[in-house]
Amino acid sequence: MSNKQRFIVYTAVILAMMFWGMTYIWYKQVYVVLRPLSMVFLRLLIATPVLLVFSFFAGKLQRINRKDLPVFMFLAFFEPFLYFVGESFGIKMISSTLASVIIATVPFFTPIAALIFFHERFTLLNFTGIVISIIGISIVITGESGFSGTTVWGVLLMFVAVFSAVGYSVLVKRLTFSYNSFSIVSWQNFIGLLYFVPLVVFFEWDHVMQIKWTMQVIIPLFELALFGSALAFVFFTYSIKQLGVARASVFPNLIPVFTAVFSYFVLKDRFTFFKLSGIVVVIGGLFLTQLNFRIKIRMGHKAESV
Repeated sequence: MSNKQRFIVYTAVILAMMFWGMTYIWYKQVYVVLRPLSMVFLRLLIATPVLLVFSFFAGKLQRINRKDLPVFMFLAFFEPFLYFVGESFGIKMISSTLASVIIATVPFFTPIAALIFFHERFTLLNFTGIVISIIGISIVITGESGFSGTTVWGVLLMFVAVFSAVGYSVLVKRLTFSYNSFSIVSWQNFIGLLYFVPLVVFFEWDHVMQIKWTMQVIIPLFELALFGSALAFVFFTYSIKQLGVARASVFPNLIPVFTAVFSYFVLKDRFTFFKLSGIVVVIGGLFLTQLNFRIKIRMGHKAESV
C-alpha cells in the first residue's frame, strides 16, 4: 500500500468513526419527537435512494449476482436491521457516552471472527494496542459524572448491536472481493429498509402519520441518514477491504472519544481530566494496533519476530 493510499484509507475510516460518534448525539435530538422504529425507518428511507441514485449515475452500482443474494440478505439482517434495532432502542435507556463505549467493545470479538473465517493474523503488539485502547475507554467512563437512566435492558440491547457489527464485518469482507463499497452499502440499506417496513406499519404507523416536523428534528434525522447510514458505511466498508476485518474493526475504539467531544460541544456534557486522559490513551493504543510488526505467539514457546 502506497503512502497516498494509506492516507486515504485511514482518513476514510476515521471519518466513519467520527460520523458514528456523532450519531449518538443526533439520536438524542430526534428522540424528542420520533420513536426508535420510526427513526430508523425514516433514516433508511432518506439514505437508500440517495445512495442508489448516486451510485448509479457515478457508475458504481453493481447488480447482485444471484448466488450472492443470500449473503446480502444476511448482511442487511445484521446491519442495518438487527444493529439498528439494538442500538436505537438501547440508547433510549442509557447515556450517549456509555452506548458508544459498549459499541467500542467490537474489537474484542472481531479478531476472533476474523481468525476463524479468514485466518487473519493479529500480532502481540496489535493485541497490546487493543488492551491499551480499552483501558483508555475505561478512563473515559471514569470521567462520566454518572449514567442516569441506565438499565440492564439498555446494555443488553447495545450488545445485540455489538454482535451484529461483528457478523456484519465478517460477511462484508467476503463481499468486498466482488463488489465495491457503494454497491454493498446501497443494497444492504435497500434490503434493510424492506425489513423495517412491516415493523413500522404494524407498530408505529399512527405515530409516523402524527409526527410534527420541525428543523430541530429534520436536521439531525438527515444527518443520521446521510452521514451515519450512508457515508460512514461506505468509508468503513472500503477500510475493511484495504485493512482487513481485524485491523479495521479496532477503530470503533475512537467512537466514544468522538462522542465525548461532541457531547461537550452539542449537549454541554462535562469534559473532565479523566476524559481527556482517556482520549490520549485510546489514540495511543489505536496506533499500536496498526503497526505491521509480526510477532508470533506459540503455546509453550517464546514469542519471536518474523
